[in-house]
Amino acid sequence: MAKATSFFDPNAPNVVLKSLYLKYDKDGIGKLNKNELTTLFKDDLGMTDSQSEAYSLLLDKDGDANVSFEEFVAWLKSGEKFKNMEDQSRYYKLQKAVSLFKKYDTDGSQTLDNEEFKKLFVEIGGKPSKLEAAVAELDRDGNGRISFQEFLRWLNWIPMEDF
Repeated sequence: MAKATSFFDPNAPNVVLKSLYLKYDKDGIGKLNKNELTTLFKDDLGMTDSQSEAYSLLLDKDGDANVSFEEFVAWLKSGEKFKNMEDQSRYYKLQKAVSLFKKYDTDGSQTLDNEEFKKLFVEIGGKPSKLEAAVAELDRDGNGRISFQEFLRWLNWIPMEDF
């Protein structure tokens, strides 16, 4: 697996980070969509396709299929995020979670609605009588959709504090 290296100083001024962010905000809405973020990851951070796909989902904390400047800066300034790609067992688990999530995100919204989650839940052996409780536990913000963050927290494969 290729190792990604951040060339950014965690103490870089926000004006530098904003300039980088705006370079990729092609539609000018103030948020990076998946394609814009993937391009940033690959062009400026040297990530592979699979790495950029995984981190696109991880950065989108609120599940709106966009990454705000605040979400981007918090991640970039943490200085800890690239260690997850270097730890092969952790990265493998993350990739498996991404694959599973994407398989059931049939509308491409980067979230799972109730029907999409129900199919996933049944396939992994969940008991139908436990489905409603699982959805209530997963959908922490109550918006009726399960973000990748909520899904990953539920899987409990990777400690969320690592992200």
